[in-house]
Order: sequence, then C-alpha cells, then structure tokens
Amino acid sequence: MGDGVLLSVVVAILIFSSTFVSFGLAAYARYRIDHPVTDKFARLLAAYGLWAGCYLSMLLGPEGLLTRAAVVGQGIAAALSIAAWFAFVIDYTGDSEWIPDFAPRLLWLWAGVHSLLRIVNPNDLLIADIDFGQFGLFVLPLEVYGPYTQLTFLFVLGVLLFTFALLVRFIRRTQSLYRYQATIILAVVAVNTGATLLPLFGIQLHPQLDVTPVLYAGQGVVIWIALYRYDFLRSAPVAADRFFREMADPAVIVDDELTVIEYNEAATQVIGALEKRTALSETDAEGLTKRLQTAIESPETPVEFTTADTPPRVYDLEVTQVTDQFDITQGYVLVLRDITDRKQRERQLEEQNERLEEFADVVSHDLRNPLSTAEGWVAAVTDALDGEEPDVGTAQMGLEHIAHSHDRMDELIDVLLTMARQGQTVADPEPVSLEACATEAWATAETGGMALRVDTDRTVPADPARLRQAFENLFRNANDHSEASTVTVTSTAEGFAVEDDGSGIDPDDREDLFEFGYSTDEDGTGIGLAVVKRIIEAHGWRITVDESDDGGACFEVTGVST
Repeated sequence: MGDGVLLSVVVAILIFSSTFVSFGLAAYARYRIDHPVTDKFARLLAAYGLWAGCYLSMLLGPEGLLTRAAVVGQGIAAALSIAAWFAFVIDYTGDSEWIPDFAPRLLWLWAGVHSLLRIVNPNDLLIADIDFGQFGLFVLPLEVYGPYTQLTFLFVLGVLLFTFALLVRFIRRTQSLYRYQATIILAVVAVNTGATLLPLFGIQLHPQLDVTPVLYAGQGVVIWIALYRYDFLRSAPVAADRFFREMADPAVIVDDELTVIEYNEAATQVIGALEKRTALSETDAEGLTKRLQTAIESPETPVEFTTADTPPRVYDLEVTQVTDQFDITQGYVLVLRDITDRKQRERQLEEQNERLEEFADVVSHDLRNPLSTAEGWVAAVTDALDGEEPDVGTAQMGLEHIAHSHDRMDELIDVLLTMARQGQTVADPEPVSLEACATEAWATAETGGMALRVDTDRTVPADPARLRQAFENLFRNANDHSEASTVTVTSTAEGFAVEDDGSGIDPDDREDLFEFGYSTDEDGTGIGLAVVKRIIEAHGWRITVDESDDGGACFEVTGVST
C-alpha cells in the first residue's frame, strides 16, 4: 500500500471519528447536562460535527451533485462554527455583561447570509470552481475560492482574534483554578488557528487535502476535556468568579504562606490596598494576619476582627482550607462576615439584662423609704388610738402621712416603670424649684433626727419625680452613713449641691462610690448613690463627691442649664 493510499485511509478514519465524536459529545451535552452554557457548547460541537460530516461526504462520495453540495455544506458549517464559537466564548468568560445582546445575533445573521450566498453563489462570488483530484483511494474535490471568500477569511480572523482577547482578559482576572482551564482552551484554539493558516504558505500534507475539519473537531474534544477536568459543566467558572468578585462579604484567597492570590473589591474596602503575589502581612495595616493565623491554628475557636474605622466594624473570620488531590493544604479562603449589628444587639441585650437586675434592686431600695415612713406612722397611729384617751389629732396626722407615703410609692412605681421602658434620658424637662423638690423629698425620705436647710431659690429644668427620687436617696445616704445632724441644699456656679456635716467620705472610696452594688457599709446595698448618678446623668448633668466645709460629704451637681 502506497503512502498516499495509507494517508487517505488514515484521513478517512480521522474524519469519520471527528464526525461521530463531535455529534456524540454535542448530544450528550445537550440532553444529559443541565446548564445554560452547555447549550452554547453543544451548538459549537454540532457545527464541528457538521463540518467534518460534510468533508466525509466529499471524501467518500462520487463526483457529482451530492459531492458539490457537500462542498457548499462544509463552508456553511464553518460559518456556523464561527458564530457558535463567538457565542460560547462571551458566555464562558462572562463578557455577555458588557457585550451587547445583538452581537452574537449579528454573527448568526452573518452565518445565515453567508450560507445563502454559498448556495446561490452569484457570479462565482464565493466558489470560483471545484477541482477534483485523486487522493489515495478517493477522488477528493478541492474548492477554488471566489473573491468574497478571501474577505470572509479576514473577517473570521478578526472574530477569532477578538475572542482570543476575551480569553486573555478572562485569564488575567479569573481565579487560579479556572485560569488553567481558560489557558488550555486559548492554547488549543491558537495552535489550531495557526495550523489552518499553514496551507496559505504552501505547507500541507497533500495538495487536495484540507484537514481543517479534523483540527476543529479535535479542538472541540480538547475543550471538552478541559471543561470536564475542571468541572466546568456543573459549575461555570464565570459564575464562581463573578460570585467571588461581587459578593458583599470581603473575601481573600491566600496560599499556604499567606501570600495573596485573589481578593474581591469588598476586601479592599475593609482591609485596605491588597496586591496579588504579595504577603498579606505587607499590606495588612490592622492586624488581620495575626488573627488569620489564630483562626488557622484553632479552627474551632471563633476569631473576630475589629477595624479602626469610626465607628468600628466587627467581623467574624471564616477560614476554609484549600487542598489538592493529595489532601495537602495549598491555601485558605478567608471570608469576613460583618457581625457588628449582632454584637451591638448582644451588648444591648446584656445591658438590658443588667438594667432589669438593677431595676429589681431599685424597686426594693427606693420603695423602702416611703414604706418605712408609712410603717413608722402606722405605729404612731396605733399608739395614739390605744390609750384611754385616743389622740385623734395625732392619729389623723399619721393617716395623712401614711396616705402621702402611699402616694409616693405609687409615684415611684410609675417613675421606675418609665425608666425601664423608655431608658434613662429625660425627654421633656420642666422648671422645677430646688427648694420645693428637696422639701417634698425630705418629707418621704428616712432622715431620722437630721434637719434640712435649703439655701437656694434656684429653678432648674428637670423631671420633678426623678429629681425628687435623687434627693431622697442623697438624704437617706446621709442618714445611714454620715452621722450628720444637718443636710444643706445650696446653689453653685454650675448647678447645686447637697452637703452635710457628718463624718465625710474616705477619698479612697469616692471613685467607686457611684458604682452599682458598691457600699462602704457591710449592711449597705450599694444602690442608692448608683440610682442618683443615673438620674443626674439622665438630665445631662454630672455629679461628683467631695468634702463639705463642715468636714462632711458634698455631692455637687454640675452642667445644669438655667
């Protein structure tokens, strides 16, 4: 068997295989794989199969009309292949976002017009002639191109170069995994395109032979392998890449040495400027690298990252290992989940629980003042009525004081409920006389044998019920802890003061005196002055403690507007 005959047999087998494989893979992709991009790929494979099938008919068919029809058909299939290739590339790379929808339609329209012109072939515009020549065992037709075909070659070359540019752009911006895939596709198409141009320079196996259909069918197989090798048809790289780039959460991919491989725009807004192939620590201005290492070393331990912004944001670090086929760690995917709102809600819940506990203590503490007063007057009324000659006047006065104490308890309950429901801020202050408010508080507070002196006629903007509550606690504190005989309410340059002539307060205790639960007395609750501070701060004022002129305690309230 001569070399020409052997070559013809090999070519026939290759063309037959190309036709069968192309149509087979197209059918499999179209009917067995559910993914939008596979339709485009299936059309491309079908076009390659049609091209190879027409050339197989040219090779095996007898000289005549059917063979000439096959010559026309292979040109039509080639045009359809270009349109299908263009549509596939813009979907694969994700460039359908900015390339107009009508662009692939124009290519399909061009393929249709080109097909019609090949069939009609007016004035030998596309096919100048068809020469038949012996090729081994077969008589093979060879198309002599018309003038329009040469322009078509230039147009097709321009389309191919444009798709090459799209693939290069995709390779430069995509993730590493799909960069390999796209590189394989680009390489095989570039090599294939170069091989089809060799006959223009007189380089070919046989004068009658055109192996382009075989090359493009082989190109389809290689692309298929590349797509399946990287699991494309079940998870499109453009979808994964677009998801990574556009996801709202900051995300960074690093290798096992914490060198940046990929990142999205959200990451730069939180972490700062990032650069690929640069150690994360070099561009990390806020200590993220150290926290990332902690998350890697202790994956079960929650790791948080707080930015230096104003106000700061808090992120939870989610780290996922990236392993190869040998289960060797090649890198990590770091995702920052913004938990600022959650942390704020947790703090609010903790503060709410603390307020509830304080509220329960305040209720028991502040109600004890009027309750003790009422109990004392109950005893006085009982004594006044138990004798042989009941003291009706004393009993009546005692009942009035008891009623007044009960009114005060009812008022306190309303005030405490308001504090619990509406928070600590005084929303609508009204003018309040310090003299009147202090005198009313003295009547319901447990003051023992102390005397009250008010040396001020000042009026301040306040919540009268809550200011009265503050006075009550200050008066009771003086009675319980200072051994004072006189309590004085007086004006100051920035507000007012409550001072006594008792034993005073140790300077070492003054800093912690207003802390909730802190008391210098073993039997004390540590609630009264804490409540005073909250009431004062709710008005937007400040309270400090110092020594009075008589050596006792002086509680000064400042920041009071007139």
